[in-house]
Amino acid sequence: FARRIQEMNNVAFLGPSPTAITAMGDKIQSKRIAREAGVNVIPGFDGVLQSPQEAVQVAKEVGFPVMMKAAGGGGGKGMRICYDEQEVIDTYPLCKAEAINFFKDERIFIERYIENPHHIEIQLLAGSKKSSTSPKGIPVTNPFPIMDGMKEYEELQILCFPERECSIQRRNQKILEESPSVLLSPEIRAEMIKQVKSLVRTVNYTSAGTVEFLVEDDGSDFYFLEMNTRLQVEHPVTEMITGVDLVRGMIDVAAGRGIPQEYLDLVYKDGDSEEDLEGKVVPHCGHAIEARIYAEDPLRGFLPSTGPLLQYEEPPSSILISSSGQKEEQCQIRVDSGVTVGQTITQYYDPLISKLISYSPNDRSQAIAGLSKACDLYVIEGLGGGNNVNFVQDVLRQPSFQRGDTPTNFIDMHYPDGFDGVILTKEELEEVSVIGALLGEQRRHVLDYPPLTLVGEEMKKDCQEKDGKEETVVVVCLGGMFGKAYEVSIGKDLKTMAVKSLSPFSSKEEENEGKEEDMEKKTSKVTVDQLSFHPNDTIAEVTVNGVNRA
Repeated sequence: FARRIQEMNNVAFLGPSPTAITAMGDKIQSKRIAREAGVNVIPGFDGVLQSPQEAVQVAKEVGFPVMMKAAGGGGGKGMRICYDEQEVIDTYPLCKAEAINFFKDERIFIERYIENPHHIEIQLLAGSKKSSTSPKGIPVTNPFPIMDGMKEYEELQILCFPERECSIQRRNQKILEESPSVLLSPEIRAEMIKQVKSLVRTVNYTSAGTVEFLVEDDGSDFYFLEMNTRLQVEHPVTEMITGVDLVRGMIDVAAGRGIPQEYLDLVYKDGDSEEDLEGKVVPHCGHAIEARIYAEDPLRGFLPSTGPLLQYEEPPSSILISSSGQKEEQCQIRVDSGVTVGQTITQYYDPLISKLISYSPNDRSQAIAGLSKACDLYVIEGLGGGNNVNFVQDVLRQPSFQRGDTPTNFIDMHYPDGFDGVILTKEELEEVSVIGALLGEQRRHVLDYPPLTLVGEEMKKDCQEKDGKEETVVVVCLGGMFGKAYEVSIGKDLKTMAVKSLSPFSSKEEENEGKEEDMEKKTSKVTVDQLSFHPNDTIAEVTVNGVNRA
């Protein structure tokens, strides 16, 4: 396609040259090129496997475990891990079949499987202008050989951006991406940048692209994985933390104008030597995290959800995550989507509904809080099934994720038996019960419904006593009629609520603990700061204990 565009008059392809696409799109050839450019490459066999027997021999030489891959692969397809010779024999025909089915290319190869790595990638933007000096007058040299058939320009300008961490994956499909990574040291980051620029020069690559690496779990070393010769799904996190419009950069490069001068000025500074520039990244501020929202139901083993969207409401572009005195902390929210209410999502295309991005100018913890809140405010109903918003929420809540311990096997480690829903803490369950009671009472008053009759003499007596104190008692069952029950006492001012669990003890430990506590200690206080709700509303805005809960 790119070659046909290139042959047209007065038409430019927004991307690299057909030669670069071919060279880097082939995983076998791209590894050879990367090695020639001085890039760290995963040990493996660069040739094409011809039989299961040859695959076994190569795997033994490389060392188990190994990864068998389709040469023309991408998107996590055509990849299999083998831990012994028998798995290699069994996997060979399966991997070959996937390679043919997905890529019409039966070639497969083997490389060593790096266990528990981080998947980290470098976004780049490269452009050519016919001059012999850089924007600040620094001479530009190209010590690397240009591949045959590629046009050599007098100057190749390269911008590298802060790395993206893309390790939260399911079946090699990315779910969460963030920038920058908490893993990399400045020294490792600079070395990665230098190797990326070396590779770009070797293939004379222009336009936006991404070089992906596997990084050891301790951040001590890294290996070239592949180069994506396009703008990737997760590019918004880079745009959010740098303020650079990558699409605009692609357009300017394709139009022959080179990289926009204001982007170059972010990196090229007076007094910088060529050596200083080699490991330098575009300056950034804050932290951004992106979640891919899929039409997949995690409660049913991530089965595809198909059907019409009955309700669809995106979160606002700015979200308040905390407020102390006169200082308010907000996150900027970006949603890249292409769906509307009534649209039918089918099984014939990628299940991606949208990309949900949270940006904090301050730090990672606030970006996480902003994304979590955005998930709360995201309304997606229909599809004949669920979506993965609640799964994203649960990943964000994991302590290991919050401290940045996110190897590529994160999901396998934390969800070995699948996903059973978000597990709420005791305090969160109490808050939910209070919110449920408030919304129920609000709905009852607006619709002029009579109050529900409470059953049980002891409960009636308790309610009458509290009614005398101008309190309303509501019983809330979370999870249906036979779920966990809470008694909520709603004060007349609708501000301070008393909540008490009515459910039997779920364990011997809870029972023993309960015997030691008196009823007063079992009752918790929940403060409701704000309530905004009407029965016709899709989302209720409630601030509880100083935290906004949607």
